[in-house]
Amino acid sequence: MNHLFGKEKFGRRLVWSAAFLSLFCGNVLAQDSTRVIIDTNAVTVAEKPVRSGIFHRVAQDGVNTFHTIVKAYARPLHWQKRDVLRFGGALAISAAGLLIEKELYAFTQRNQTPALDRLERVGFRLGQPQLNYPIMLTLWGSGVLLNNDWLRDTGIMVIASVTTSGLIQTASKEIFGRPRPNTGLGNVAFKPFGGPAYHSFPSGHASLATATFWVLAKQVPYVPLKVVFYALPIITSASRIYVGAHWLSDVFLGTALGIAFAESVVRLYPLVKANRAISVKVTPVGLLVNF
Repeated sequence: MNHLFGKEKFGRRLVWSAAFLSLFCGNVLAQDSTRVIIDTNAVTVAEKPVRSGIFHRVAQDGVNTFHTIVKAYARPLHWQKRDVLRFGGALAISAAGLLIEKELYAFTQRNQTPALDRLERVGFRLGQPQLNYPIMLTLWGSGVLLNNDWLRDTGIMVIASVTTSGLIQTASKEIFGRPRPNTGLGNVAFKPFGGPAYHSFPSGHASLATATFWVLAKQVPYVPLKVVFYALPIITSASRIYVGAHWLSDVFLGTALGIAFAESVVRLYPLVKANRAISVKVTPVGLLVNF
């Protein structure tokens, strides 16, 4: 069993899959270097011709990623009524999970099988930073080397989405201090800054997997691929309940965070890229970046 689902082998397979996806989608969706078209609610953004050179592309992407993350964090300051209602709805759904999550946890503990154990390991690794960051860096790095806008844009959006949601959920775990189901302390006990045993709320795996694959689903044009990318975070969320690492309300809120930041990044990044240009010059003392 271990030789089929070993962490290193599994990670290598997924990274190679990401590389294949990068080249496949990059070739299919390759764009003229004078334009970038990002499908976000039918918004098309046209830009000035892209300067050649890996150093320039890396510097440009670093600046765009930083500003996208900053704007994503500032997004709640510009919420409209519908955004507040959506946030309230996400909290309400998470709270509703309190009503059934103890019974659901008991049910999963009584109905574990070898096949479900293997599926749980898959879901666990899909939400691991050790897997997600190689995927996003493979996408972005391939785009930089091949000067392919689609790959670069997709990689940047995944990086920004995962980073913003990741910092929020990490801080929330410490602040709320909710015990994990397998500690036997119940679902309404809290001990802020209580350590790993109190890192249940929200689910980081659910948040990370959703933040990653939601962006990929938005970026690919093929319905079968969209379905796959939307389904993968569900496997991750279910696996965290199955193994007793998180309550149902934990994965609800983790998923909501992943979706919220993924949607924000997909909407904000095209605007950031369209309105921000930089110049890079090589000088005797190093690189001079103006933006």
